[in-house]
This record gives sequence, C-alpha cells and structure tokens, in this order.
Amino acid sequence: MRLLDIFRIRKEERIPSLVALTVIILLNAMFVARMYDKFTPLMSHSETVRTMLRNFHVSGYDPLTLITISSWTDGYNVYRHPLLAFMMYPLYLLNTVLGEIFGINCALFICAVLMSVCSFYSFVFLRRILTDVIGLGKTDAGILAALFFSFGYVLVISFTPDHFGLSMCMFLIVLYVSGMRIRKSRIIPSWQMALLNTFATGITSTNTVKIVLAQMFVNGSRFFHWRNIAFAVILPVVLLWFFCRFEYKVFVLPGEKARHEARARKKAEQRKKEDERTARLIAASPKDSVEIRRRAKVTAAAKRRRRAGNQGKPISNGEFMRWSDITTPRAATLVENFFGEPLILHEKHLLGDVFLRRPVFVKYESPLCYAAEAVAVGLLLLGIWLGRRSRLLWLCLSWFACDMALHLGIGFGINEVFIMSPHWLFVFPIVYAFILRHPKCRFPARIAFASLTAFLIYHNLPLLMSFLFI
Repeated sequence: MRLLDIFRIRKEERIPSLVALTVIILLNAMFVARMYDKFTPLMSHSETVRTMLRNFHVSGYDPLTLITISSWTDGYNVYRHPLLAFMMYPLYLLNTVLGEIFGINCALFICAVLMSVCSFYSFVFLRRILTDVIGLGKTDAGILAALFFSFGYVLVISFTPDHFGLSMCMFLIVLYVSGMRIRKSRIIPSWQMALLNTFATGITSTNTVKIVLAQMFVNGSRFFHWRNIAFAVILPVVLLWFFCRFEYKVFVLPGEKARHEARARKKAEQRKKEDERTARLIAASPKDSVEIRRRAKVTAAAKRRRRAGNQGKPISNGEFMRWSDITTPRAATLVENFFGEPLILHEKHLLGDVFLRRPVFVKYESPLCYAAEAVAVGLLLLGIWLGRRSRLLWLCLSWFACDMALHLGIGFGINEVFIMSPHWLFVFPIVYAFILRHPKCRFPARIAFASLTAFLIYHNLPLLMSFLFI
C-alpha cells in the first residue's frame, strides 16, 4: 500500500494534473482517429506487421509495441529490450479478449491508454520533484512543468506508442524517490535496487547504468559494499544476460532464420533477373557490352547506398557496435538534433524518418527558433552553476552525461538522436528549478521561462495538430 500511495493524486495536484491530462488525452484521441481505419481491422500476424510497418510513420519511432499487443511476438531486439515483449504480454491478452467482444483490433486504444498514463505520471512526478525535493512554490513548479510539456518530443512521445514513454515515466519516478531519500538521509536497500535494476534494464538495457548511478548518489559509500554490488548490481545483469541468450534462441532465432532464407531467395531472384536483363542488352548491342556491365554495377551500388539510408560508418560490424556511428558531424547534431529538434520541432520534414525521406540535418526556417534554443541551453548552464552543490542535480547530470557519451561519443542512433530525447529532456526543468530558487534570479527567470513556454506552445502545438490531422 505504501508503494501505491505515491501514485495517488493529492488535492493540490488535481487542477494542474487535470489540465495536463486533458492535453494528453486530446493528442492521443487525435492519433487514434488518424490511425483508426488502418490499424483496427482484425488481420493475421503477417498482415498486421505489413500494415503497421507500411502506415506507421512518426519520426524514427517504430510500431513494435502496437504489433506486439496486436499479435504477440518477441519482435524487439532482445539485447536492447530483454523483458519488454513479456511486459506487453498481459496487454496482448487484454486485446485478445476485447477483440472477441468488439470485433476489432483494440491495440491502438490500449496503447493510447498506456501512453496517456505514462505521460500523466511523468507530469505528476516531475512536479513533485520540483516541489517536494527541490522546494519550489506551486507557481514556479507549474511554470516549469508546463515548459516541460511544451517540449516537442515530450508532446510527441505522449501519444506515440514506443518504449521511450515508459522509460521517461520510470526515470522520473526513480528521480523522485532518490531525491526524497537524499533529502531524508535514507538509503535504497539492496533488494529494492535489485528489483528496480531488473525492471529498468528489462525495458532498455542501457537503463542499468542510470539505476546504478541513482543508488550510488543516494547511498554514498555504502553503495560499494560487496554484498550490495553482488546482489543489487551484478546478479540482475548476469541473470538478464542469460535470459537474453535463452530468449534469442527460443523466440527470435527461428524467425530470423526463416526471414534470412526468404531474403536470400528474393535477392537471388532479383540478381537472376538483373543478369538476364544485362545479357539481353549485351546480345542486342555486343559492341557496348563493357559499358552495359559498368552501368549495371553502378546501378547496383546506387541501390545499396539507398538501402543504407542516412546511417553513418560504424566503429565495427559486431553485434553491438554495428549501431555506432563515427562519421555523422557532432556540431551539427548538437544544434539541430540533440538540443534543437527535441525542444523545437523543425517545420520541414515534420516528424519524418531519416531512413525514408528526411535528411539527417534540417534547418529551421525562422532565426527565432535558434534564439529560443540558445536561451534554453544558456539557462541550462546557469542552472548547473547555481545548483552545483545539489546531489540531485549531479545525479541528473550524470544521467545526461551517459546519454551524451552514448549518442555523441559512440554515435549510437546519432542520425535520429532526437527520438531518444525523452531519456534526458526532464533534466532541463529540474536544472532550471535551481535558478528559480535563487532570490535574485527568480523574477527575471519566471519571465524567461514563461516566455519560452509560450513560444514553444505557439510553435510546436500547431505543427503537431497539422501532422495528426493529415
């Protein structure tokens, strides 16, 4: 019961939470209306996969959650999301029952409820971090919570059925609990850490680093006791690794073999057709045979480049390093995709996919967008300086540093880094809170944050509306 108590909405939270919930429900309702005709008919598994892959285009997000709830399969990358498919299994069973009752695929509605709940509690726990942990008043906490929900990709993930919404909510709950324990000088017990580590890593494997950092900042030197390291850190990771191997061999490998064989047959047929076409051209023009073969090689190379899309050169082609990227420019990434797009949506190629038609870098049409981005980053730096003595702030920054090292250092997903931004966007309002705590900065900071919120709402919401109504 004490665990469930943190999910109860307090009396003073009801009005701001209701406003946030109204916006979240409206966005989800519009997304459901947009996809209703395509995703609600009952289909076979193969038809469901084809239909959703063909029609689901929201930035670089994928419809794996919709597919899993529609027709259960272990379709996630098991090494990146070890337990996610099994977490979705109860929702698949619910969808099966609802399908029998209503005669349609209800996965779209179930995902809308799931994302609404995650976004709603993201708002609630962010506001509690600002008030209960950092000590802001209701007005200042309301301004920063509104600012957070005016960020482009916070709005996008509030209706997009992908695991990033689950991770964002989980991180904010962990930060709230960690902040309260720091404030009350209490520790996170090893057994709680073990459960939390298993759950977080099960959603996304890289989450384990952030959960370990949370216990380290809360527990201090007691974190390094060998029993805690063994039971709370090493044991969950090792068990999940062995489960990943089992999961891959039992649930994934048979399907991969079948797909590889089908793909090989298709490639062989295409190659045979191309060779026959080249042979016919050579037979018709024997003198031009060398030029015909050269053109065929150039055409084949161009097709391979198109299939590669905007993916940069990886460090290596191993099981994990094939997702890395050492060639995509970092400076442009910081301006347009790491700080830019997550906060302020680009007007051109709105929520486009870099593996389809969106370029890796898109420029803003108005210099006001770059000015707003510069203000947001400048205020972030000021907040870091003013809050430099806070353990909670350094916990947030350690998480932020992990994301920067992963995406900007190794280059993991750097060509579409903005879709991962729900993993770090909550750092902005938490750091901003330390500006509002400073008496001399409070009044001008309120004006700055309120103005930035108004600009982002004015810029991002109409673009999202136009996207959802197309």
